[in-house]
Amino acid sequence: MFKGFEQSRIAVDGVSLNVRYAGEGPAVVLLHGYPQTHIIWRHIAPALAETHTVVVPDTRGYGDSDCPPSDPEHRNYSKRTMANDVVALMHALGHDEFSVISHDRGARVGYRLALDHPDRVEHYMSLDVVPTHEMWVSTNKDSALGSFHWMFLAQPAPQPETMIGFDPDGWIAWLHKSWAAPDFTFEPHAMDEYKRAFRNPDVIRATCEDYRAGATCDDEDDATDFNAGRKIQCPITCLWGDARAKGGPKSKSPLDIWRKWAAYDVDGEGIANSGHFLPEEAPDDVIRWAKSFLDGNG
Repeated sequence: MFKGFEQSRIAVDGVSLNVRYAGEGPAVVLLHGYPQTHIIWRHIAPALAETHTVVVPDTRGYGDSDCPPSDPEHRNYSKRTMANDVVALMHALGHDEFSVISHDRGARVGYRLALDHPDRVEHYMSLDVVPTHEMWVSTNKDSALGSFHWMFLAQPAPQPETMIGFDPDGWIAWLHKSWAAPDFTFEPHAMDEYKRAFRNPDVIRATCEDYRAGATCDDEDDATDFNAGRKIQCPITCLWGDARAKGGPKSKSPLDIWRKWAAYDVDGEGIANSGHFLPEEAPDDVIRWAKSFLDGNG
């Protein structure tokens, strides 16, 4: 699925990450979300590697990367910790400045990276995400129904782990169908990879920890930055899927939401034929925007 890419495990801060990389030129890292792995970038990464160095990891707790122990404060799976992983990974590969293209939970890692390491991140692209703090403060009936998994996965261990563990394949298949555009069909080999990853009980535990962090320390970190007036100091592009039920803050314009967090203007658009999984449902649109974004035209 990643022709021409090298694959290896790279140790960063005591965690070993599964990563693919290829290409030459300015560096860009692609960060996946829940409930997926780096496989979501299989259509995007080769196209970008024609002109850029492209790095595609499984983030900690996902895919074939390590799943560190849980901790009471959920800091082992905070977006700040994951952002530090990315900085260390890119440094190990020789890139101290880079752009970030990121989806879902990976996009939360991406904006935390841009806030905590403004000297590292040259451009930031968010796919179908608004900041975590915005999600929590805007929660209402519609958003709670549409994003029920935020509350479910954040419940104390081992309740969600046990329930998902009874049928991980069914959980993965149902979430993908629910969040994609109604007429979209995922490629079987990609779905097989997502299911394989979630048959690992440690991945189920780690990804629940990701959401527990989202309900606690991630939200606290966001609120601290927002209340202090800290802004993302690089250009931002935001894309979102319009072919999915609306509700919550994304029923408003994501561009307006991101502008509250940005030092510069934000551009982007809703993709009419895509649901949540833009890199798979609308790869041509993502590539078009990504190339413009990386060339400094976004």
